[in-house]
Amino acid sequence: MADRDFDAQLSRLFADPPAFPDAEAFHARVESRLDRGWTLRRLAIGAAGGVAGLFAVVQLITSRFATDLRHASSEGVSGVDLGVDKLMAQVNQFVATPASVETLWLGAALAAIALTFAVTRLVEEF
Repeated sequence: MADRDFDAQLSRLFADPPAFPDAEAFHARVESRLDRGWTLRRLAIGAAGGVAGLFAVVQLITSRFATDLRHASSEGVSGVDLGVDKLMAQVNQFVATPASVETLWLGAALAAIALTFAVTRLVEEF
């Protein structure tokens, strides 16, 4: 059976780490190394994500993703299709894009998601 006094003394010794005279300098050195490149990394990652998102949206718009999806479904509501086609004709008068209304909504949803992530990131920073 172990001696309880010895166990208590041993646990007290290991509970308190020894103090070194350069502990504050070491801590400051480690913190400066960790914080050194985070601003540049955040900007680079954000810019890369923005460029990748822009490429993804452009690819979806030019590939006529929504039109292909509509053709892939076997049954569509013809009244809604006529309304979408009329609306798309009006949109094409103002914006010269080979996109459908669904693709524009998809782009708006992606922009909303990106804005939500940006706001979340700002809230975490403060």
